[in-house]
Amino acid sequence: MKLSDWQETLKDIMPQVIAMRRELHHHPERSGEEAWTQAYIEEKLTALGLEIHTFQDCHAVMGLIRNGEGPCVGIRADMDALPVTEKTGLPFASAQKGTMHACGHDAHMALALGSAMWLSTHKDQWHGTVKYFFEPEEETEGGGKMMTEQGCMENPHVDVVIGQHMNPHYEAGDFYAKPGYVSGASDEIRLTVRGKSCHGAYPESGVDAIVISGQIVAALQTLVSRTLSPFDPAVVTIGTIEGGQANNIVCGEVHMRGTLRTLSEATREKMKALIVRTAGGIAEAMGGHCDVQLIPSYGAVYNDDGYYAVIEKEAEEILGKDKIVRQEAPSLGVESFYYFVRKTPGVYYDIGSGIGTALHTETFLVDEACLLPGVAMQCASVLALMEEIKA
Repeated sequence: MKLSDWQETLKDIMPQVIAMRRELHHHPERSGEEAWTQAYIEEKLTALGLEIHTFQDCHAVMGLIRNGEGPCVGIRADMDALPVTEKTGLPFASAQKGTMHACGHDAHMALALGSAMWLSTHKDQWHGTVKYFFEPEEETEGGGKMMTEQGCMENPHVDVVIGQHMNPHYEAGDFYAKPGYVSGASDEIRLTVRGKSCHGAYPESGVDAIVISGQIVAALQTLVSRTLSPFDPAVVTIGTIEGGQANNIVCGEVHMRGTLRTLSEATREKMKALIVRTAGGIAEAMGGHCDVQLIPSYGAVYNDDGYYAVIEKEAEEILGKDKIVRQEAPSLGVESFYYFVRKTPGVYYDIGSGIGTALHTETFLVDEACLLPGVAMQCASVLALMEEIKA
């Protein structure tokens, strides 16, 4: 169906979707504090007759629509807001000083609730199960990790999962995505360089941890350019260096923190091993020692080629070919949607939310014209994916 057809089909639902988005925007909650949001979502899903599941140690909610035998499709929506003071001037602006839905998660939840409203009342058009994953703490630790570890992808097993995000760089209702990798993996780098402190006038009696650190930073910057193919993206960044107490004392200990970004898992493991070897080897060669910690965060998100083609076809029919924007290259930013696609195929795409201010800023706005195509895309994608899985 074209967007005009969906507009007619969803005409009784969209006013409620807009109202829910505004209410959620008015009551933002930061990561780990989503108690009101959790209760609100549970109330809405219960009113629709969905089966509700909650999770230990977080405010996550899963809603299920069961409709006989058939495939299982999952839909992920983020819940948490950001520590940002809103300056949009909206009549439904944040009621919580210092907290704002500055990443569009209010719209994510409203879209998911909207498609749940339509799918739960149009069971004659599909058979199977739809699971809704309302994920807390996406901006910090990733509630998807807790949800998947507690079995949200099973009973029944999710055959394919959809993730959707707002994109303020494109007009309302544009579809922005690509097959294959769309976002990267992240590992935090923590380096502690130990030398031997001494008086600056007698450097021969010590081991300068600052000098060692300088050599390590310079060497780490060449790992990507000299150990990887130019067609294999990776980034090593050292973002902080702390060490030294006085201008006339050779520093005995330096702490550095940084980030490693990669796409493929093989490259990720290779780079981690190289960082350990390079930092440790330089420190030892210069008479010191370097402790290396690599703390994993989100992994890379990969759009399944076949399922992506199904969803892009729906986007072309609903939105029109002129509204399809192919992402040129993967981002090395990270996305907690990774946890849902670690062992299950998935498709992650952006809906243009109106060209305006950047995400995570105090004036970020969602053009509500994106809500209709957002709900239509979720509903149509579920129907099309179920047919594809059964084929």
